[in-house]
Amino acid sequence: MEDAVFSAKDREEQQDYLGQDGLLYCGKCHFPKQKRLAWGPEGSPPTLVPVACQCQQQQQHQQALRSSQLQFRMDMDRRKEDGICCPDGLRYRFDQDDLVQPKVSQVCRRYVENWQQMRRDNIGILFYGSVGSGKSFLASCIGNGLLERQVPVAAASFPRLLNLLQGTYAKQALLDRLAVYQLLILDDLGAERASSYAEEQVFNIVDARLSSRLPVIVTTNLTMEQLEHPASLQCARIYDRVLELCPIRLKLTGPSRRAQNAQQREALAKQLLLPPQPEQALEEGGAG
Repeated sequence: MEDAVFSAKDREEQQDYLGQDGLLYCGKCHFPKQKRLAWGPEGSPPTLVPVACQCQQQQQHQQALRSSQLQFRMDMDRRKEDGICCPDGLRYRFDQDDLVQPKVSQVCRRYVENWQQMRRDNIGILFYGSVGSGKSFLASCIGNGLLERQVPVAAASFPRLLNLLQGTYAKQALLDRLAVYQLLILDDLGAERASSYAEEQVFNIVDARLSSRLPVIVTTNLTMEQLEHPASLQCARIYDRVLELCPIRLKLTGPSRRAQNAQQREALAKQLLLPPQPEQALEEGGAG
C-alpha cells in the first residue's frame, strides 16, 4: 500500500500544474512552460505563450550537441580523403595511459583542457626521447582528447607527408590543406630520408605550419643537443622553427614500450599455440 502511495505521488509530480501566478509549470523540473507577453492595443490583457522549461531546454541542448557531433564526424571522415592523416595515427586515448610518467601525462591533459589559449597563442609540444618511450602514444591521446571537443586534428608522419608531396605536382595546395586542421601532429622528425630534397620538403611543411599560426605537436628520437646544434644549415633552419613552434618540450625516458609489448605478445603466443611441456619422467627407482 505504501509503495502504491509513493508511486501515485511520483506520477503526480510528473504532471504539469498551474502555479499561483496562473502559469503552467513542468511537473518534473518545476520551471514555467508559459510566459506572458503584452502586445496589441494599450490596455489589452497579456497573452500566454509557450516556452521551454528547463527539461525541454536540456533536451534541446542534447539534441543540438548530438547533431553537431555527427556533423563534425562526417566532416572529419571527408577530410580523410586527402590522405594526410595516418590511418592509425589517432588510436590511443587517455584512458589507456598507464601513468608511468605522471607529470608528463598531467601536462598533456592540461594541454587539452587549456586548448583555447594554446590555440590562441600558437603553443605546441615537442616530445623527444628514446625509441618506444611513449611519444606517439601521448600525442595521440592529446589528438583524441581534442577530437572529442570537436577540434579538427590530423596525425601524420614526416615520411608520409614526403611521399604525398613527392607524388603530386600541387605541392603548395597540399601544404595549404594542412591549415584546415587546428592541431597537426607530426611524427618522427629526423626519420625521413637524408637528402637535400627531403630536407627542403620538411622545411616547407614546418614553415607552412609556422606561417598559418596554428599549433603543432612534433615527436622525434633526436636529442635536444641534436636539435639545438644540428649538423647542417638546412637542418638548423628546420629545427629552429620546430623549437619556436613547440615551447613545451617533454622528454620521455625508460625502456621501449614496443619491446615490452612484443615480449608480452610472444609469451601469450607461446602459451596459446605451443603444447605444454611434459613433466620430466622420474628416473627408475627414484620413487623408492
